[in-house]
Amino acid sequence: MRASTNFYHLVASLPYMPRTFEVERLPISRIQLQQRLKLLSDPDRRVVDQIQEFLLWDRQRPERTDEEVEREYDRLVNSIKNPLVRDMINHRMDVRTINCALRRRRLGLEPPSGVGQYVEHIRKNWRHPDFRLAREHPWIPRLHETLEAKQALDVERQLLAVTWNRWVKLAEEFYFSFETVLLYLARWEIVDRWTRLNRSAGEEKFDHLLMEVLDGHASIDR
Repeated sequence: MRASTNFYHLVASLPYMPRTFEVERLPISRIQLQQRLKLLSDPDRRVVDQIQEFLLWDRQRPERTDEEVEREYDRLVNSIKNPLVRDMINHRMDVRTINCALRRRRLGLEPPSGVGQYVEHIRKNWRHPDFRLAREHPWIPRLHETLEAKQALDVERQLLAVTWNRWVKLAEEFYFSFETVLLYLARWEIVDRWTRLNRSAGEEKFDHLLMEVLDGHASIDR
């Protein structure tokens, strides 16, 4: 008989997750979070490792070919049995495909091969502003406008908000269960990504202002 996880104890040990991801600091550090996850049984921990591996892979910045994304998606779908984890992966891949399609069309490129349920639909509706998907995904028109305005940080904010809102809605359906833990981790990952992006943007802005000041002093000296 395998050991089971005391989810009430584990969930109760986790700090409250903020209502929005746009905060200045994480509710719990990565090290502390990993310590809490040691309360999981081995089978549960293996599933958590799968979703954490995917979230880490999904946030990496280097460009990948369509073939690489497809291979990783197929590997994950074939290896993961938990229905919530599969749903989380499919959602992230759908958002990725839609975002990629908007960017490629803006650059005058062909539709992406992509993965997920919308690939063929996007191909058939390539010239439509929102690929005729705004009914299911009302965030597409605004994202399209932000991409056109070249507002990089706002693009990232909107993409994170799409997934965050979905995780928050799903989390309302679960209490002190394995799903509660999975959705906590998924939201933690978004907060972590946002705080890093926001800090990076702030540092870039500071560096830019500093250069302006230095340039001003250089002009005075001359």
